[in-house]
Amino acid sequence: MNVHVRLFAGLRGLVGDRDVALALPDGTTVAALRDRLADEYPVLASLMPTLVVAVSEEVQPLDRVLLDGELVDLIPPISGG
Repeated sequence: MNVHVRLFAGLRGLVGDRDVALALPDGTTVAALRDRLADEYPVLASLMPTLVVAVSEEVQPLDRVLLDGELVDLIPPISGG
């Protein structure tokens, strides 16, 4: 299956691209996607515990199984005041 990952804020600069397309095995979870991204982009590995994953613009738990063609957003924590 294929998913499309959009990187937000500073993640774009770290990876060097705004969008990443990944081919994943059927049954891949959000947690496994995070692991794969950390493997392919080591600069993201230390940030993964703080990143929010949204699928179709809704935050998802780590055990959520991804489906072919889904749009996944990787969002860093936002601070301000």
